[in-house]
Formats: sequence, structure tokens, C-alpha cells
Amino acid sequence: MPLPNDNSINTAPLDEGEDTEPLIYNDPIPPQCCSARLNLAFLMFCGFSMVYGLRVNLSVAMVAMVNTTEPKPALNSSVVSACPLPPGGDNSSDSFHQPAGIPQYPWDSETQGWLLGAFFFGYLCTQIPGGYLSGHYGGSIFLGVGVLVTAFLTLLTPLAAQMGSQWLFALRALEGFGEVRVMS
Repeated sequence: MPLPNDNSINTAPLDEGEDTEPLIYNDPIPPQCCSARLNLAFLMFCGFSMVYGLRVNLSVAMVAMVNTTEPKPALNSSVVSACPLPPGGDNSSDSFHQPAGIPQYPWDSETQGWLLGAFFFGYLCTQIPGGYLSGHYGGSIFLGVGVLVTAFLTLLTPLAAQMGSQWLFALRALEGFGEVRVMS
């Protein structure tokens, strides 16, 4: 039930000198380029593309780093020539030679599997804490920090590979540890 002078119990009566105009006006002007939601969606697309690229980069690089899945490849030769060769043709299959400056590592298929899976060991160990922290403090901070840490650790991949497969395994696990905050 309103009180006299249009005041309720919860509001005090206005003083004579008090200003009744709002401090902030809501202008119906649309954003200049795009909406905030579209900008956020584009930035998240770029962020998740970067995260995925950082996750799979060793899978792509390992093709040039190892050049084979077996330490001693079998020779490729034919016993019987089924088709006649054109004159001057050579039927030799030379193995692929690594370009100069790219080191080649003697990792067998099991070591390659462990190195590729190392990222997910770190990723798996911090799923629940990462989800809790990003829910509590906000995901944008953890997205930026996670991408920054993972990108820095990815720059150390050649050094860790030269030091040995154990160091590369530890580095990839740390990368997974840093990136879990992003995906939670």
C-alpha cells in the first residue's frame, strides 16, 4: 500500500534540490562493426584453433623427425620385372634422404606412441582442478595463460628432443598440463 506523496516504506522522499534525471542514458546506437557476441565468437575460434594447433604439432613434425616407424627399414626391391622398363629408365627405389639441417631421431613405433600420448597424460591429470578453477575465476584468463604457457613450452620442443625422448615426454606432459585449463 503506497504512502502519501507516492512514497513507499523502502524509499525516502526526494529532497527538493535532488536531481531526478538518470546519470547514464541508454542510446539505441548499434555497435560500429559487429556485435560483442560475434567478436567473442571470433576470438574464441582463434583461441581454440591455436590450442588445437599446439596440441597436434608434434604429430605433424614427427614425420620429418623420424622418417620411419622402424629403426632399420626393409630394403625395397623387386624379384621379377612384370612390366618392361622404358629405355634409360631405372627401377631403383632409393630411400628418402633427410634434408640437411633437420635431425633424425631413432625412435621406434612404441616410443613415438608414448611421445604422442604424453600430452594427454598431463591433460588427464588436471581435468577436475582446471574445470573448477576456470569456473571460479573465469575461462578467459585461463585461456590466455594456457595458450601462452603451451606456446612457450612448444618452442622448447627441439631442445628437449635433442636431450632425449624422456625430456620430450616430460615437456609434452607439461604442455598438456598447461592446456587443460583452456578446454575445461
